[in-house]
Parts: sequence; structure tokens; C-alpha cells
Amino acid sequence: MPKREQRAHPRRKTRLRGGKVADLTDRFLSECTIFDLSKGGCRLLVPGHVALPEEILIFDDLDKTIALARVAWRDGKQLGVAFEIPPAPVSMFKAQRLQALQYNYYAVVEGD
Repeated sequence: MPKREQRAHPRRKTRLRGGKVADLTDRFLSECTIFDLSKGGCRLLVPGHVALPEEILIFDDLDKTIALARVAWRDGKQLGVAFEIPPAPVSMFKAQRLQALQYNYYAVVEGD
């Protein structure tokens, strides 16, 4: 029997887009690939060995946005997340670590 769809918002297939995952202290955790984006969340592909907390920040390299998300499920390298706070432009955030996610050397922050 096929799995019943449980999402609140219809998903739309998107071109694979790069992204980054950070924890709630704004610390970089992993690169990711973002796909199946919807108004309420998205699906991510992350390295299988990466441990993630229940709540994460997702930076979208293409749109230059950051969203607060809750991990809804994980199956190996894939996970589904629900947006707690929808994506907003990175320019709205003051934290240096979050601003750094948009640049090439995002994981290196002065003072770390």
C-alpha cells in the first residue's frame, strides 16, 4: 500500500539547489541540496553521517534566504523539514555567522 501524503502545502519540483544547514547558535553544520520546495517546507539531501538537531536554519544559495525549520522525518541522507519561520532574505539577519553563509568561506568566521 503506498504511503499517504501528509503535507499541508502542495510541493513543487525545483531544480536542485545548493544550501547550507546551521544550528540555532548560527554555527555551520553541513552543505545540503534543497528540492521539493513548498510554502510549508522542503526536502533536503545531506551527508549521511551528519547529525542534525530537531530545529535547524537552512540557507538557500540561490535565493539567498534563511528559514527556521523543524526536521519532520529523516531517511538516511534525505530529510523533510517544515518551516517554523518561512525563508527571509539573509540581509535581514545581523548575526555574522549567518551573513557569512552567503560567501565562499562561510565556515571560517573570525574569532572562532
